[in-house]
Amino acid sequence: MVDVPERSVEDTVLDAARSCILEYGVKRTTLAEIARRAKVSRPTVYRRWADTRAVVSSLLTREIGALIPSFDATASGRDQIVAAVGVAADRIRIHPLFVKILRSDSDVLATYILHRLGTSQSLIIEALTGLIVAGQRDSTVRAGDPAVLATLVLLMVQSAVQSAEMVSGRVSGVEVIREMAWAVDSYLRPHTA
Repeated sequence: MVDVPERSVEDTVLDAARSCILEYGVKRTTLAEIARRAKVSRPTVYRRWADTRAVVSSLLTREIGALIPSFDATASGRDQIVAAVGVAADRIRIHPLFVKILRSDSDVLATYILHRLGTSQSLIIEALTGLIVAGQRDSTVRAGDPAVLATLVLLMVQSAVQSAEMVSGRVSGVEVIREMAWAVDSYLRPHTA
C-alpha cells in the first residue's frame, strides 16, 4: 500500500476555494461554501483568513507559485529569464483559475494590477532580480538597477497575460507570449556600441 501524504488544512481549504471559484466565480464564493467543501468548520477557516478576499489572495499566490518554472544553473541569465517568463506567462494565460477570474471577475485582480503589489508579484520580482544580477555578472543582461529591471519585466509579462484574450481575434495567445518573450529579451539585452 502506498502512503499518500496528508493534505494540510490550508491546502484543503485552498482546494475548496479553487473549486468554488471555478464553479461560481469569485464574487459568488463565500467562506461558508469554502468551509463546507473543505469539510472543515467555519471557525477553522476564519482562524486562518479574515475573509474570502484573503483566501483568494492565498490561493492566487499558491497557484502562481506552482506555475513558475525552476531555473537551470547552466543557462545564461538572460536566456533563463526569457525562457522562464515565457513558460510562466503561457501557463498562467491558459490556467483554468486565471481564465475564469480574467473573464468573469477581472475586477478582483484590479487591486493587484492597479493599486498594490501582491505577495506573488513581490516574490516574482525577487526571483527575477536574482536572475538579473546573475545575468549582469555573465554579461548577458544590460546594466541597470536589477530590481527596476525585474519590476519592468513583471509589468510586461502581466500586461501580455491579461490582454492576450482581448486581442485573440487578431493575435493568438501563443503569438502574444512569443512576442512578449522577444520584448523581454530585447529589453534585457546589453546595448552594443
